[in-house]
This record gives sequence, structure tokens and C-alpha cells, in this order.
Amino acid sequence: MRKRHCLNLTGQFFCLLFLLVSIIAPCHGQEKLPEIIKKVQPSTVLILTYDEDGKVKAQGSGFFISKNGDIITNRHVVEDASKAEIKIGQGKVYAITGIVAEDKEYDLIRASVDIAPELVNPIKLSYSIPEVGERVIVIGSPLGLEKTVSDGIVSAVREIPRFGKIIQITAPLSPGSSGSPVVNLKGEVIGIATFQILEGQNLNFAVPSER
Repeated sequence: MRKRHCLNLTGQFFCLLFLLVSIIAPCHGQEKLPEIIKKVQPSTVLILTYDEDGKVKAQGSGFFISKNGDIITNRHVVEDASKAEIKIGQGKVYAITGIVAEDKEYDLIRASVDIAPELVNPIKLSYSIPEVGERVIVIGSPLGLEKTVSDGIVSAVREIPRFGKIIQITAPLSPGSSGSPVVNLKGEVIGIATFQILEGQNLNFAVPSER
């Protein structure tokens, strides 16, 4: 009888332990998100472009890729601009001085910025394609609202004819989100927010960072 009683107690203990683990695990995951956001936010920039008359032509998002001040964004964000600059917060603005590299097919561009290295916080890139269901965070400047955070999952990885591989995400994108980093829970960039299908809900797409 004692053995049976002990077994029952043991079973109750393991049930309690399982419940505690189930409760603690989600909390730990939630605590990790703010840490990732704090780590990535300083690396993101608001991009402003101007026409020949000095009027704002377009705006978008981008992020630092190297300590020398190079940024990554979508090519269409700076296309046909007479002048472009970045804003990193607190009203600090720095000029985009040139194009380092571009990929017209994937709508990507790497540009150099005239900024002191100590003000730059580059993000690490992931060179592997994320798994469907993987959680992701997008940090950008939709409608000029700097450092805006949205989250979701990778809902699909697709091959689009004459374009190539593209990552479909559920994290919301808005005008001005183009060029935002899409990061995983390690704080690594897995893609660059590029476009959305307006007719569909949560049909948002990112170019893989492996490009």
C-alpha cells in the first residue's frame, strides 16, 4: 500500500512539474523578445530621398550592415533620387554618399553613409533560409514612424518565376516598411522586407538575406 501511495505522489509531482514547465517556458520566450528588439533597433534607419527641388520624394527603411556605415535597403527606395539621407533617431541625419552594390533582380542595394563608426551598430546576417513556422520580427519606419516593431511567422518560402526565392511572412508591412530587416529570435537578419499584396491580408514578402 505504501508503494502505491508513493507512486501516486510521484505521479502528482511529475504532473505539477510539467505544469510549471508549461507555464515558465512561454514566459521565458516572451522575455526574450524585448531583448532582441533592444539589440536590433539601434541598427535600423529611416531613409529619406529628395528630388531636384529638395522636396521629399520617398521614404523607406534600412539597416547597418558594417561598421564603416554601409546600409542595406530596397533599390526602389532610393531609385531616381537627387539626394538621400538616413535618420537614426533624436533628429540625427547623415548623408548617403554612394552606391556600393546593387541587385536589380531582387530590388536590393548596399549604400555608404557618411557617419562615424562609433555611431554604427551593424546587424549580423543569417545565410540560411528560415523554416516555415519560424517566428520573426520586423523593425522599420512605416509612414516615417521610426523603430516600429511588428512580429509574425514565416508562413511560406516560395519560388517566383523570373524572380527567385522569396520569404512570405505574417508580420504586417506598411508603406515605408520597404528595406526593413526581418530578424529571427537570434537577432539575425533572415530577409529584407520588400513588398506586400494589398488585396490579401498578411501577404507580405521579404527577400532572403542570403542574397
